[in-house]
Amino acid sequence: MDTHAVIASLPVAGADRTVLIDAANAAFERIVERMEPANEDLARSYWDAESYIDNEITASMLPISVDYAAYLVDVFLMPHVAQLAGAADNEAAKARP
Repeated sequence: MDTHAVIASLPVAGADRTVLIDAANAAFERIVERMEPANEDLARSYWDAESYIDNEITASMLPISVDYAAYLVDVFLMPHVAQLAGAADNEAAKARP
């Protein structure tokens, strides 16, 4: 990215929010493609990029550059996607007779 924009307050809004949601969605797609979860459609249904951004960027991180925030969103998404895949597996197992 390489911008000089800084997030100084929460919730993240406007163009900064759009940039972070786009980064989160791109990272999610890349991770799901690599991970190949057993119940991919269900795991995808649990994904909520806006909620992820709202919960990942916290007041203790401020001020933070948009570039660095996007980097952190990408870095910390893998375990979140693994949790979504695990929840999808659990849900699918409950649905089986």
